[in-house]
Amino acid sequence: MLGDKAVDVALPDDVQLVDLLPSILAQFGKDRIEESVDHEGWVAQRLGEPPLDEDRSPAELNLVDGDTVYLRPRGEEMAPLDYDDLVDGVAERVRADAGRWSPDRTRWMLRVAAAAALLTAPVVLLVGPHAEPFWPLPFVLALAMVVGAAGLARAKGKVVDATLLAVIALGYAGVAGWLGARALDSAGPVAIRIVCAVAGTILVVVLALVAVADSVLVFIPVLVFAVLLLVPAVIWASSGLARHEAAAIGIAVNLVLSLFAPGTAFRLGGLRLPMLPTESHEVREDIEPVPHQVVLDRSAVVFGYLKALYLGYGGAQAVLLVALTVAGGQWPLILAGVCALLLFLRSRHLNGVVPRSAVLAPAACTVLAVALRLAFGGDPVYRVLAVLTPLVAVGAMLLVLSTVLPGKRLRPYWGRAVDILEYATAIAVLPVLLAVLDVYAWVRGLSG
Repeated sequence: MLGDKAVDVALPDDVQLVDLLPSILAQFGKDRIEESVDHEGWVAQRLGEPPLDEDRSPAELNLVDGDTVYLRPRGEEMAPLDYDDLVDGVAERVRADAGRWSPDRTRWMLRVAAAAALLTAPVVLLVGPHAEPFWPLPFVLALAMVVGAAGLARAKGKVVDATLLAVIALGYAGVAGWLGARALDSAGPVAIRIVCAVAGTILVVVLALVAVADSVLVFIPVLVFAVLLLVPAVIWASSGLARHEAAAIGIAVNLVLSLFAPGTAFRLGGLRLPMLPTESHEVREDIEPVPHQVVLDRSAVVFGYLKALYLGYGGAQAVLLVALTVAGGQWPLILAGVCALLLFLRSRHLNGVVPRSAVLAPAACTVLAVALRLAFGGDPVYRVLAVLTPLVAVGAMLLVLSTVLPGKRLRPYWGRAVDILEYATAIAVLPVLLAVLDVYAWVRGLSG
């Protein structure tokens, strides 16, 4: 409806409104199209509602047969209707509120409650003594949950419920491994229990990947996290190294492997770069163009894998760095600080919110853990001068940078300086790691 004239039109439901407006205006006369020059075009709106989004189609705007849409000059839109019934107005606002309870939220409430109950069940075996003979029970339940998840995903198509059930099964597998190690040797070291718990989790997560293949991006971070914890746990259990020394080796391995995350995600996503030609006849090989949509779809898969890998790396880094910090001592704290600085510097290469957060979070946790460890047991004057004052200064500086730095273009030499600092920090990890492992003291002992 435009002015006092109304026309009936049939619109395709898959074309954007902005592309339909010229044809609609033509129904009211060509002069209406020319008038759009005077007031920057027309807007369409329902009575009492804001203008319709021109970048959406009629189907997306829920336009149905019989709807009345008003065309108004841009800038002269109809004002919202005033309510003559206060209760009706408040009720409409409540119905439109994004935080309103819905059947979907009820479904998630029940899922969370089910997960809480199922995850609490195996903990019952851990909190009391003499539960070692029952270690097969949580393992059998974990396998049953994976089988049930496979049935839900493949037969019923309920991927969310299947994923939730498979994730819960991982907790049961970890408890089974822990109790199994205690059953073999009740006085055995904690390292053996951690190895068995992590190994059981890895076994079940591999089965879950097969059972619920649609949720591969949920299980990849868990698998990476568990494998990166298994390496230092095995070193701790099979050698005479202390916990913080095994954690130091684990974080060094983690930092090296995380460099290959982009390439690994690229290959997992099904993309392959052509080989560089070495002979003249190879110039014409692998030159076929890749379809546009294939590249877009594969790129989305690659970015999903990249996020999953960085989440796994970041989770393991947080655990290992905190374990390194808790031990205390000069060199473990220095190594934790160097690794945190390296993670901060590496994060600038990542543009995604999830990958960058997965790198920044363990670095920030490490800095805070180091500060708390330095303050632990010290006298008040030391805590104020050496810990509290620097933390306040750093917090104030970061607050200032939050208003100054975003969007500001820096000189190229600053970028180069940070690159050099990153290389130097990465190189410094190795000698500090050797100091944590007491290699220098061992070498001095060899020389008498």
